Amino acid sequence: MISAKQAVLPCFLSLATFSCASLNSRVADQITPSAKSIIIYSNGGSVVSGAIDPTVLGSRRLRLPSTARGINLYQKNESLKWFTIQTIQETKKDTAAAAENYVLVGFPSLTFEELKFNYELPEITWLLQLNAAIIDSKTLGLQLQAVINMGANQAFQNCNVTLVLNNAVSVEKISGATFDLNSFDLYPHRNITFNLDHKILDYSFIREWYTYTGKDDVHVLIQVKNPFSVDLNRTNFSVESNRISIESGSINNQVRPGETLSLGAGIDDTIDTFRSIKIVEAPDKKPLPFNHSVKYRITNKSDQEKTLRLVSLRVMGTEHRSAYHFTRQPDATPENTLVWILTLKPGSTETLEYDYDADIKDVDGENGFEAAGE
Repeated sequence: MISAKQAVLPCFLSLATFSCASLNSRVADQITPSAKSIIIYSNGGSVVSGAIDPTVLGSRRLRLPSTARGINLYQKNESLKWFTIQTIQETKKDTAAAAENYVLVGFPSLTFEELKFNYELPEITWLLQLNAAIIDSKTLGLQLQAVINMGANQAFQNCNVTLVLNNAVSVEKISGATFDLNSFDLYPHRNITFNLDHKILDYSFIREWYTYTGKDDVHVLIQVKNPFSVDLNRTNFSVESNRISIESGSINNQVRPGETLSLGAGIDDTIDTFRSIKIVEAPDKKPLPFNHSVKYRITNKSDQEKTLRLVSLRVMGTEHRSAYHFTRQPDATPENTLVWILTLKPGSTETLEYDYDADIKDVDGENGFEAAGE
């Protein structure tokens, strides 16, 4: 995201003007400059920038946080190539108090022009948070928030804070949507939640059964079009109904504006699932001696029609060979899975069967079900 440079080398030009907050001088030979702006990246880290009047600075040194990296200084839009950096560990008189670390930046000489600075702080970060509230059977409220994690020991007041969402990455460049929070206060170790946008829109439910992972639970998913202007990949989410939390997690795939967003919303215990696996070995049928016969039976015990997405593992690729035979073709075959979309009428039972020949006997999601073969 941001590569730290050597202290004596120029970095990018800061556009910050003179600091809008007062300067804090703790001791006679040092001064803590106030920041004008902070850019915080969701991929991690931040850049702090500002400016100080050299006549105010005088012969004193700049005091910066001990974790400051990639320090850059400018006068007249030209990078200062010569300055010193000293890391200080200040021991408190009270032995019970923790020692305070900081960095002092010194200068051999300065002109009268405004001194601009910027440096990186890795401990200020932020993440997207999406909160979904089920209003009724057709309407959903979505609130997009920014959660700023303030890990720095120093306060930053009246700063122009810009959040950069770095989940649009390509070979050519790293790009990202930005959110300008304008004048903002960041205090040490106080995480802040900022509301970015809010939408009310229609949604639908779909049920999903992953047959090869975990328990045979049928998960409920809320499906809605992404109404926001950003990709929701790597966004934490929570779902609630009547102010009761149903589920939370993280969106781990790209969901661009207008694309379908799926959010977990609990377990549907009105759908019963059963599977049976029958494996027959025929040594003379090399190189695919193992025939796997798979049967899934799904019963909808409710009085409502429901849509189920059944996802099964597909044995394929260069590691293993296989040949499939379907009574009903899958609706999709993404990556290493087989996907069927089933419509379950109230009180009905649906059966899905297929078999395949493979060069292996043990397959994830099938072990332990061989005895149930019919």
